[in-house]
Amino acid sequence: MKLNMRNCLIFTIIATLVVASFLSSCKKDVYDEKKHEELIHYFSPMDSVDQQHMWMLSDDQVLHYQVPSGAGYEQLCVYSSDPLTDSKAELMSRIFVTGGQSGSLLVNVPYLQSKLYVALVDASGNMAVTSISSDQTSVDFSSVTTGVAKSGLKPLTYTYLYEENYPEPGDYDYNDVVLRISQQRTAVNQITVSVTIAAVGGDKQIAGFIRLVGYSYEEIDSIYTTSGETFNEGVNDQTLYPFGNLFSDKTLVHSHLMKGRNQEAVLNLFCDAHWAMAFNLDADYGLFTRKKYNVMTGDYDVNYYQSRATRTLSYVITFKEDNQNVIRSLDNFTLNTLDPFIITYYNGGNWETHVEEYKSAKVLCDYSVANFKDLPWALMVPQANFHYPLEGKGHELGYRKRTDGVVASFGVYAEPGHSFGEWAEDHTRFYDWYLYPNLDMTFN
Repeated sequence: MKLNMRNCLIFTIIATLVVASFLSSCKKDVYDEKKHEELIHYFSPMDSVDQQHMWMLSDDQVLHYQVPSGAGYEQLCVYSSDPLTDSKAELMSRIFVTGGQSGSLLVNVPYLQSKLYVALVDASGNMAVTSISSDQTSVDFSSVTTGVAKSGLKPLTYTYLYEENYPEPGDYDYNDVVLRISQQRTAVNQITVSVTIAAVGGDKQIAGFIRLVGYSYEEIDSIYTTSGETFNEGVNDQTLYPFGNLFSDKTLVHSHLMKGRNQEAVLNLFCDAHWAMAFNLDADYGLFTRKKYNVMTGDYDVNYYQSRATRTLSYVITFKEDNQNVIRSLDNFTLNTLDPFIITYYNGGNWETHVEEYKSAKVLCDYSVANFKDLPWALMVPQANFHYPLEGKGHELGYRKRTDGVVASFGVYAEPGHSFGEWAEDHTRFYDWYLYPNLDMTFN
């Protein structure tokens, strides 16, 4: 969001609402919730938001299974399409099994997913595949197709989009930080989480983390990245300034694991999103300035915008083998077990921004949580290549307001009958809005 008179007015108004004197970087704010709600709604691009909205486009589903005996199957995998014929099939879940085993697992299923493909896999990679409707809760392996999977199948990846300005109103283009995240079971006691920084369109310094929901710090045996790198390569004390308390122990900067306020396990991604995406030891060291990355196409001012290659790190998380309850729980580890969030500095303190489901988590910081319903500051879209908005006026995800009964609807996702604004008004419909972008207004 560019600094302008509107932003200065917003800052002044909210600063008068927030009553706090921060003595540390993570300390509780007290503010007038009603006035804050009125302010947010005034600047919102929607005049009507469904008060039951959780801003979800997928949900966890239980699948019950019975593995046939004597065939030597070692894995049970769930795919988005047939892995034997479709090279674009995505791995939605993997668990480790033995012959004759029965049980259940959780799979995170996008609402638009109509069918699931469930495969039993032996040590040689041979598959026995069956398909079920996405609303079925049990798998029948009596009729299967056998073969070997297409090579290069990737895990299901979702896109997480953030506004940097919590608790202020945003500009609702949801490109201040754009992350692509996937997870997959890579061993009986191991999960691998891959994180791609796709864009940074914010102005502020932004830190990023992922909470492992329901898992404690003490249950983790080790974490490493497959490349041996971190997103914090080359950071210094000046870079850490707004988040000094979070990284008071400087060894935490390059540690992949942090302990949350409730002893929860937290992946430490980056303390500065701009640095994480743009840093180059040869080209940038000592010359680092924050620009907006991958949010502008065509002709643009290189002093403010820049195109950069996306950056991906894969975090291998190994759980302690002596805790069998935790190991068994990994059958129910889904993308919904991950709580990716950002932290920004505002009015003397640090504020976390989560998707709606986890917005009250307060993982590392204590702050005031907005309990009213309007557009969220973070969204998750169950699509690996989601087309996020370009930076610029009129490039909000969607605008929908009524004046004298006449609806004004525009924005990046404003296709009538398939728009973001219609989904905002009714959480039970228009789930397909993200399939209808105006590509002239998105980064491609």
